[in-house]
Amino acid sequence: MDELENSICSLFPEYRIDMDEVFYKILSGNIFGAMKDVFGGLWTGISNELASQKNTFLWLLVFGIGAVLISNFIKVFDEHEVADIGFYFSYLCISAILFRCFGSTVDTAGRALENIVSFIRAFVPAYFLSVGLSAGSITAKCGYEVVVFTIYLVEHILFLLILPLIKIYVLLVLVSGLWSEERLNLMISGLEKIIRFLQKACFSVVAGLSAMQSMITPSLDAAKSGVLKKAISAVPGVGDVADGVVDVVLASSVVIKNSIGFLLLLFLILVTVLPMVKILFTGLLIRTAAAILSIVSDKRIIRCTDNVGNGSNLLFRTVGLSSLMFMITVSVAAFTTNRGF
Repeated sequence: MDELENSICSLFPEYRIDMDEVFYKILSGNIFGAMKDVFGGLWTGISNELASQKNTFLWLLVFGIGAVLISNFIKVFDEHEVADIGFYFSYLCISAILFRCFGSTVDTAGRALENIVSFIRAFVPAYFLSVGLSAGSITAKCGYEVVVFTIYLVEHILFLLILPLIKIYVLLVLVSGLWSEERLNLMISGLEKIIRFLQKACFSVVAGLSAMQSMITPSLDAAKSGVLKKAISAVPGVGDVADGVVDVVLASSVVIKNSIGFLLLLFLILVTVLPMVKILFTGLLIRTAAAILSIVSDKRIIRCTDNVGNGSNLLFRTVGLSSLMFMITVSVAAFTTNRGF
């Protein structure tokens, strides 16, 4: 527990959580008390992140409206070339704001993926050790292999492939606004479909592996332990007592295993929720600015701003997907190894 607490403190230096106390509350059934201890200081961090994004929203509105005013004012004097130069200057300013805002969001998503993987590597061995004690070594081994494979997907598919694709998507969106025609529209749409397909494929593979593993390995361990219990109960004189002791030990191990699993899910949510809220709020701000600018601004600025907001939505889905894949693996392992208790 001390090692896990140190791992949480390294990921969140501003949080001070007593791991032993939280685990004791979970064992005693005080679920809401444990959740309060884990998420108690989260609202302050969320409020600070939301407050830091308001300036981006204001600058987008200022430059979006300014581009329209400059272009229309110069067109009065029949100086269309000068009006175009004024529009491109405003568009470049808006693009710089959007690119900086999106770059910050990408950094947040990258750190979130790294923190999720670091946390899982620190916590999962303890959890599957408890699975091995309560259910059997075969289930623990296969479950751990699924988690290792999920870590591989997060590191090599989500982090090294999907995140760069999202960056390319946003870069194409910014470049496409330089033309009045939608020259890059098909390329942008195709890239978005590829990103969404990869996200769905990763989720489907992990969910499928977890489901298939849960169908076979718990039954094998249950058969082995059943034979052992029958052998113990057949011992004359002490068989019934030993059989009862084995049931008590197994029931206790299941309670400990589920408590560790619930604790893992709580801290996995803690690792994920703050960056996800920041990414979601940034995307909402950008799309809100696009909706307001649609009343008065040029369609190229509106389209660019809205698509950058969609890029933030893709980042939100990526971070949420990485957390959800681990949650599914842990939850399936917990539900399929309860031994009827």
